[in-house]
Amino acid sequence: MNQGIYVHIPFCEQRCYYCAFTVVTTPEDTYEPYIRRLVNEIRMSGITGEFRSIYFGGGTPSIIPAKLLSQVLREFPGSDREVSIEVNPGTISSEKLALYREIGINRISLGAQSMEDEDLKRAGRLHRSVAVYEDFEMCRRLGFNNINLDLIAGLPEQRLEVWNRNVEAVLRLRPEHVSIYMLDQEERSAWGSRTQSVQADEDFAIFYEESSLRLAAAGYIQYEISNWARPGSECRHNLGYWTGVPYRGFGVSAHSYDGVQRFWNTSSLNEYASRIDAGNVPISGTEILTRQMKIEETFMLGLRQTSGFDVRAAASDMGLNLPAVWMSRVHELQQAGMIEFDGTVLKLTPKGRLVASSVTEELIWASPASQLSIFEATR
Repeated sequence: MNQGIYVHIPFCEQRCYYCAFTVVTTPEDTYEPYIRRLVNEIRMSGITGEFRSIYFGGGTPSIIPAKLLSQVLREFPGSDREVSIEVNPGTISSEKLALYREIGINRISLGAQSMEDEDLKRAGRLHRSVAVYEDFEMCRRLGFNNINLDLIAGLPEQRLEVWNRNVEAVLRLRPEHVSIYMLDQEERSAWGSRTQSVQADEDFAIFYEESSLRLAAAGYIQYEISNWARPGSECRHNLGYWTGVPYRGFGVSAHSYDGVQRFWNTSSLNEYASRIDAGNVPISGTEILTRQMKIEETFMLGLRQTSGFDVRAAASDMGLNLPAVWMSRVHELQQAGMIEFDGTVLKLTPKGRLVASSVTEELIWASPASQLSIFEATR
């Protein structure tokens, strides 16, 4: 099956203040046992076939030796695929990058988060901006021609002029891909447990609009709410998520989707280890997608893509009518400048992308308080 593979590497040098992912800060001697168990999990799954993409996420996959990553990649033979790795500035070397190319990694996602030292200090990042420039240049020198740069907009006390300097710095580097995420104060993060000077919604909107305009003027195509790419450099792995392609996740806390159900691994590193050592899969939960969940997911994922989605084809696939109350809601949102609908393809406008979650809810539910879908099953 032409699906994607996600591999979770949970190790980090430290947890950043905004981070709510499953990460651990453990000694280097824990890396090899984890990879050994990860390989065992892959073998127990019995997965075979060609894979459109492989993505090493985390955590900080780049802090572990490349030879350990090669043990994982040997379990997925194949070619003509996108193999990405998340890299924190300051955790790579020319030797490590050379090994990445040798084992088949061909896309680098460099987690800059900011190009300004004052932002990085407030976010609890270990690196400084000079490391981003040095690592980017090193990646280019070692032959990587598919590089993503991550930025976080709206860090506490971040000013518009500082944010604009961030975007300009990225444009001078000219990566193939840029991801911009609005700061979300997650409960599981260090910032989630205490009050921070978080930006107001109107500040987020200004940051987002400024970056959208600047990236477009520089020739980048926005193909998803948070992602821009030079033509032809869209992330194949993430496109799979947004278009409903099945994917399989391996490692602690990794999630999977087979087209019918979702399932996920335990988020406890100790439980993951004990299950694998006992010859058991580490899956801790399963969720079969109900009809209502499929409707919601179709709209949520479809509207994240700037090209939108064919709502009539989706309705036909799920056996739905598009009732008058829904068409009326569509008209209202069109009049408000939030969406575009040509009778077939439904998509958000730039204005609508700023409040994507609210617009999506408006399109799924008859009213904000309603507990019944506005859609009716075709008889």
